[in-house]
Amino acid sequence: MKVSISVGLLLLVATVKVWAAETPSTAMLATCAGCHGDQGQGNAALGAPSLAGQHAEYLALQLRNFKAGRRGYDAKDTHGAQMRAMVAQLDEADFERLARHYARLESPQPQVEVGEQAAQGKAFYQGTCASCHGPEGEGFALLKTPNLRILDAPYLDRQLKHYVLGVRGSEAHSDQLGLWMRGISLQIGGDVERKALIDYIGSLSAAASSGDKH
Repeated sequence: MKVSISVGLLLLVATVKVWAAETPSTAMLATCAGCHGDQGQGNAALGAPSLAGQHAEYLALQLRNFKAGRRGYDAKDTHGAQMRAMVAQLDEADFERLARHYARLESPQPQVEVGEQAAQGKAFYQGTCASCHGPEGEGFALLKTPNLRILDAPYLDRQLKHYVLGVRGSEAHSDQLGLWMRGISLQIGGDVERKALIDYIGSLSAAASSGDKH
């Protein structure tokens, strides 16, 4: 019996140590919560996207990109510049801890008002975006592409504009995925087509929230 108790205690201690090693510090999470919310739900008013339920592989990659200057390199990207400053003192282990933490949280279920141009955006999305982001906007962990359904419309709009302008995805700074996204964004035919595309992604968000097949 004593042997069993001792083994059990050793396993418990080992489990606690592993959990502690994989969990971001309270201070680190508090810093992130200032913009992204205490449950990673995001804050559209601050331009901070939802992180909860996002693919860990994508989140870790973007944190690396911010630190390496592959994102947030342009002064016009004020939100990106803030993120670069935030991650400057973090290391690879921190990135992995944060990514896994937010990926484990439940994705928010926002009340999405589907835009009037959603139907027009469907063909462009399915023909251009679905191969990387999935037919339902779910993203693919293996490809390190984000789940678009949890990202709010203003954030999507800003990122697409940044890609077009080279504020994100420029050849001088970006990784390969960023370069591909810039190329795709340059195919969007201006404000009207971009709005239709984002409206369609909104319809995918609404369908996912309601549990309906789109």
